[in-house]
Amino acid sequence: MSRSLVYLAMAGVAVILQTVFLPLLLQGYYKPDLILILVIYLGLHAEPWRGGLLVYLIGWCYDGVAGVFLGLNGFVLLGIFLVVRGVVTRVNAESSPLLFLLVAGGTVLQFALQAFALDFFSEAARIWPQMAWQLPVQLLLNLIAALILLCLTVRLQRTFMPRKKLPGLRKLDSRHEP
Repeated sequence: MSRSLVYLAMAGVAVILQTVFLPLLLQGYYKPDLILILVIYLGLHAEPWRGGLLVYLIGWCYDGVAGVFLGLNGFVLLGIFLVVRGVVTRVNAESSPLLFLLVAGGTVLQFALQAFALDFFSEAARIWPQMAWQLPVQLLLNLIAALILLCLTVRLQRTFMPRKKLPGLRKLDSRHEP
């Protein structure tokens, strides 16, 4: 239960960063999606039922704070979580290249699911062409954010919790130990 509260707190911090602070630093429409990176991490290391419910709750809360259509992010993030859970049963979940591959795939899947849902429920406008030109820049920003978060997490873990093993970072820590 405490791990779930930590994940919810991390999601709250990510939402605040995405909606309040990043628009001050980055002008325009492009912002890295920190919630997506958290969902991919949860997909790699959380139990399926608890993680699925947590991701769905995070999506609904994100829609309540910064969404236009209530439930859209809950649907999209749960879909991404389920795909990551399907991938994790067949690969090594402690690989940092896998994290970057999943962030790239998650960004594309997020685009596809959002465009499908918005296009399916809209009457007149076609959403795909309007969203397609944003995908390459969003993909690059999400990969850069994942790299920064991975480096920052490893550095913070070595500094403040040298003996604590965080899921997904065990192999990354082994190269830093004497």
